[in-house]
Amino acid sequence: MFLRRAKIYESYEILNFYKNVIDSIENTEFKPKWNENYPNLKFIKKSILSEELWIYKPKNKIIASIIINNEFPNEYDDVIWLTNPKSDEIVIIHTFAINPNYMGNKIGMKIINKIKENALKNNKKSIRIDVIDGNEGAIKFFEHLGFEYVNTIEIYHNAVGLEKFHLYEFPLPD
Repeated sequence: MFLRRAKIYESYEILNFYKNVIDSIENTEFKPKWNENYPNLKFIKKSILSEELWIYKPKNKIIASIIINNEFPNEYDDVIWLTNPKSDEIVIIHTFAINPNYMGNKIGMKIINKIKENALKNNKKSIRIDVIDGNEGAIKFFEHLGFEYVNTIEIYHNAVGLEKFHLYEFPLPD
């Protein structure tokens, strides 16, 4: 598994990757909430320059993209989480997407396991993610990988407005 930080020259390719993912699930049961406003080119470039955007790109084709940092919306502050680490001891997963043609190949599981492994090496205490209401595939995926449901809250996001999100946490062993 070769998950690596994205390069700035890959910005347009990453944007096209996200657009293709959005287009491919447009007619599925789960309607994508991502649109031309998110993820957009400015956001992708900012995430690359912050060294937070990672891609899985075997054979010169992006198969998966993910943003990893410790930034979270203010709405997280009122949540009673499973753990209570300092913000720099938390890993937050954002904008995780896999090319639908590669679903079922355990790529997502391998990526999350790599994130868990790196988090442990870097003395992190918790991995957290919010999943937009209705994305049952993502909910099942994260629960299958041991993430525990914490709460459902409303979060305002520029791209989708005020929406319900399901919060999940994976506490890491000391």
